[in-house]
Amino acid sequence: MREVDTAIGILTLPKILPQERINAELKGITLFKEIIDTSKLWKLNNAIAKRPRAYCRVGDYKIVLDPFQTLENCYFERNFHLVLSINDRKVCVLESHNSDVAYIDSMISLLLLGEAGWPEVTTPVTMREVSVEQQIIDYYLGRERSKDSMKLCFTAENKEELLQARHEIEGGNSWEGLATIMKVARKKYVCSPLWTMDDVVCEISPYVNVCSEEQISLYFENPFEPADRIFLKIIMSIPNI
Repeated sequence: MREVDTAIGILTLPKILPQERINAELKGITLFKEIIDTSKLWKLNNAIAKRPRAYCRVGDYKIVLDPFQTLENCYFERNFHLVLSINDRKVCVLESHNSDVAYIDSMISLLLLGEAGWPEVTTPVTMREVSVEQQIIDYYLGRERSKDSMKLCFTAENKEELLQARHEIEGGNSWEGLATIMKVARKKYVCSPLWTMDDVVCEISPYVNVCSEEQISLYFENPFEPADRIFLKIIMSIPNI
């Protein structure tokens, strides 16, 4: 084994590795660091020289990438999975690789995916929750949450349902979209002890308010569940009928 000084720390590589291969990784690692240095999303924790980690936050999720462990796994074990976690949960991301390309390239691609806003089509399916989270953030950017409500959060399943509801509404199916939003509202109110009625109304209001008053009134007249009217009355101040 040999230790190589890189732009982000000391990397261990096989002793027999050709110098041109090492140079390719060094060049790629320099680019990796340059992307992080200019990024508003990614940061680098290089407190430990041999174990720097790139990380970012997307809403409720913290993504951590271990570039050196990934490279060492590639060279010593022929294991091409990224050493990646979301909220301390290991995530399986296997990048296609080419023996003529530096292995750091796959991690550069991950950084650029984040910079691009985790597009749904190109983000690995194992990171779908991050893509959904980013889409929700993009829709409701700038919305402030009260300090008390920070203890409350939607699950990944809830968020996917709410995003689907948004797509339904945008596609002209406001009844289906509102039915999905109300399903989430009922579930949080009934099944989550921390969620009060006020909490539920506060958290779902931005999703409901995508609809026009006419669309909401039409759903109010014919809801999926009669209980849905309770939430809508508070949100839109619709009088009892």
